[in-house]
Amino acid sequence: MKNLFILLFILTASFSYGQDIDSIQVIEIPESYANRQGEPFIVKRDSLYIFRTPDIYLVNKKSFLAIKNVYLSTLEQDKMTKSLIEKYSETLSRNIELERQLKINFKASDSLDLEVYKRTQATLSNTQRALDYTINSLDKATTSLELVEKNTKRQRRKSAFEKILYAIGGVGIGVLVGVSL
Repeated sequence: MKNLFILLFILTASFSYGQDIDSIQVIEIPESYANRQGEPFIVKRDSLYIFRTPDIYLVNKKSFLAIKNVYLSTLEQDKMTKSLIEKYSETLSRNIELERQLKINFKASDSLDLEVYKRTQATLSNTQRALDYTINSLDKATTSLELVEKNTKRQRRKSAFEKILYAIGGVGIGVLVGVSL
């Protein structure tokens, strides 16, 4: 009887516990949940879960809200970053256009500078020829002046010698006239 009582007790206990397990809902989390995006499942108290995913992170409500706020602020920063990139791209394209116009202006300026350079070179060439002609003229004038100076010195010497000869001739004539008289 004792055995029967134990058997009956075991059957009753297992039957009553078996009904509790059947009344609890078993929720299976599939392996695809690991790649799922969006808000996570909310776990209910007194529920049984079977996880088929390799890893599960359990987060309380406060932590989840904090993570959600960080995520939302990151999205807002992404919008700001996108806006900044768009403005930077606009500025960059405007600067590229300005650089292109500046190159065109430089080319025009360079062509003007080249024309001025060519004219300046022509003027310098003409000035050099004029200077060469002037130097040649000055050399000829210097040579002529040296010849004139030599001739002048020779004329002075000749003139002085002639004066001395005239003086000697005058003295000789005076002596002859004085002796003859």
